[in-house]
Amino acid sequence: MWRNRRVIVAGGTAGFGLVLARHLSRAGARVLIVGRSSEGVRKALEACDWAGDPIDRLQGIAAELGRAGEGNRVAAEAQRLLGGVDALFFCVGRSGRAAILGATPQLLQEYLDANLLSAVEITQAVADDVAAARGHLVYIGSLAGKIVMPFMGPYSVAKSALAAYADAIRIEIAPRGAHVLLVSPGPIRRTADDPAADRAATRYAKEAVAAGLPPEAAAPGGTTSLGQLDPDGLARSILDACRRRTSELVVPRKVGLLAGIIEWFPDAGRRLLDRATRRQRNQQRNQ
Repeated sequence: MWRNRRVIVAGGTAGFGLVLARHLSRAGARVLIVGRSSEGVRKALEACDWAGDPIDRLQGIAAELGRAGEGNRVAAEAQRLLGGVDALFFCVGRSGRAAILGATPQLLQEYLDANLLSAVEITQAVADDVAAARGHLVYIGSLAGKIVMPFMGPYSVAKSALAAYADAIRIEIAPRGAHVLLVSPGPIRRTADDPAADRAATRYAKEAVAAGLPPEAAAPGGTTSLGQLDPDGLARSILDACRRRTSELVVPRKVGLLAGIIEWFPDAGRRLLDRATRRQRNQQRNQ
């Protein structure tokens, strides 16, 4: 399915984006990974080389997708380097911990810039090619875009906006043959050779302290009992969802079911969510 397909992985130099880029290259795709810095691109390609990935199928480019003109430039480079674009995997985003009542308009704008607005120009730049190829537009959202968790309000606002954006894109481009997939995963475990693993380990704890939040706010998922997802298993699930051309993938499924309950039975669903999060907070405080 992916043999010689031309794929852009935006946000592909670290974290889950890099894992996904490696799975695509192993499946035979020609992949252009996009990161914010040339140094990040270099380290990502080095990590792939050390791991024995097919480095000849991986190329990289530095771009700040939130800046005007950068999405168009990446699309032009994909045309030059790959000869076109059959799929875009948008893995760019910013997670974090903050109290929504303490979130300034500037902070909310920063979350929207990172999680939503950086997707707009590059999506528009590749849409015609992807539709012509009957290819894929894949957006990595979050469970936080389905269910608002404690201490994650600004992030939930931004990922909810990304989910609505993906739905709107699907309405316009699916009739032209393109497949649009929204992925809403829980917290994802970082691989041992992730170039950004050292920065990720303490980031949430520092944010929680700076915002005056309790220590449990730094837990994966924001005080929830969710375990961290296996990145390789998630990547395989996403590629399978592309094969089946499904519209949404929520992992773990049990949280997707809770989101459905909240959608259909708002009061009862939110009582279940509140009970679960309060129980988890109490357990963490007693440890």
